[in-house]
Amino acid sequence: MKNTTHPNFILGIFSIILVLIGIGFKANGYRLGDYILIGSTALGAIHWIWAIVDVAGRSEEDLKAFQKRFWLIAVIAVPALGALVFYVLHQTKGKIVT
Repeated sequence: MKNTTHPNFILGIFSIILVLIGIGFKANGYRLGDYILIGSTALGAIHWIWAIVDVAGRSEEDLKAFQKRFWLIAVIAVPALGALVFYVLHQTKGKIVT
């Protein structure tokens, strides 16, 4: 679980928290909720693209070909959670839970 300190993992958690805050503001009728949701969507998009590049750029020593395909599908299919799960489960070089 060393990757929970990865900047992209922290960005993903932050964007999810902002979504929840934005929904709370929006539900109470505040216009600020719209701006928070737009900002969290932008951060979520950055998180998603960064995760795709991160998984695709892993070396053969770090991820085997089938593991890389699995994680790319997971990250692309479930944008926010797929990347967060990857960072939580990818422990050290050469060891990964799939």
